[in-house]
Amino acid sequence: MTTKARSKASAGSGGQKKSGGGANPILLIVFGVIAVALVAAIVLSSDNPVGSEGEYGEPTITGAHLPPFGDSPTLAQDPAVGTMAPEVTGQDFDGNTVSIAADGTPKVVLFIAHWCPHCQAEVPRVQQWLNAGGGVDGVEIVSVTTSASSGADNWPPSEWLAREGWTSPNIRDDQASSVLEAYGGSSFPFWVFVNGDGTVAVRLAGEIEISTLEAGMNNLAAAQ
Repeated sequence: MTTKARSKASAGSGGQKKSGGGANPILLIVFGVIAVALVAAIVLSSDNPVGSEGEYGEPTITGAHLPPFGDSPTLAQDPAVGTMAPEVTGQDFDGNTVSIAADGTPKVVLFIAHWCPHCQAEVPRVQQWLNAGGGVDGVEIVSVTTSASSGADNWPPSEWLAREGWTSPNIRDDQASSVLEAYGGSSFPFWVFVNGDGTVAVRLAGEIEISTLEAGMNNLAAAQ
C-alpha cells in the first residue's frame, strides 16, 4: 500500500522548560513569536508503509508515549511539554547504534519522511547551516526517518540522506512508524526539542526558520 498524504498549514507552537518549575519566558518568545509564521506540514495517513527491509529499523522504545500533537496547539494546549520523552535505541543506515536518552545532552529530534516535499526542503537547509559552521555546542540534532514507502517519491530514504550529505545521527524507524507514534507525531517535518534531563521543551510541526532552530537550541543549552 502506498502512503497517502495531504498538505496542511500549521503554525509554530509555543515552548517552555519544565524541570520542577514553570514556563521559561525566553522560550515563550522564541517559539511564540519567531515561529508564528504559517508553515506547511504533511500529514501521515493510517496506511502501512511498504518497501525494502534495509530501509527500516527495529528500534527499542522505553517510557510512556507522548500524547498526540494536535493542530497547532498553544503552549498551554500541548500536554507533552515538561513530560519525559520516550527513550529510543536504534540503528542508522550503516548499522551503527544511535540513541535518544536522558543522558544530560539536550537534543532536537527531527522526524522526516522521504516523500514529504517539506522535508526535502528542510533537510538541505539544515545541512547547509551545519556545513557553514552552524549548530550549538552541547546540543545534538538527531533525525528519525519514518513512514517510509517504496511506492512513494524519493525512495529510498538512505539514498536521499546520502545525496544531501546529512551528517546528524539518524535512527531508522520501523514499518509501523513506532518512534513517530511514541512521540505523538502525525505530520512532517516534526520537531521535538528535548532538555538534557529528558523532558520535552516544545514540539513543532512543519518547516521552521533556521533562526528559530538556532534560538531553540541555544535555549536548550542555556537551561542546562
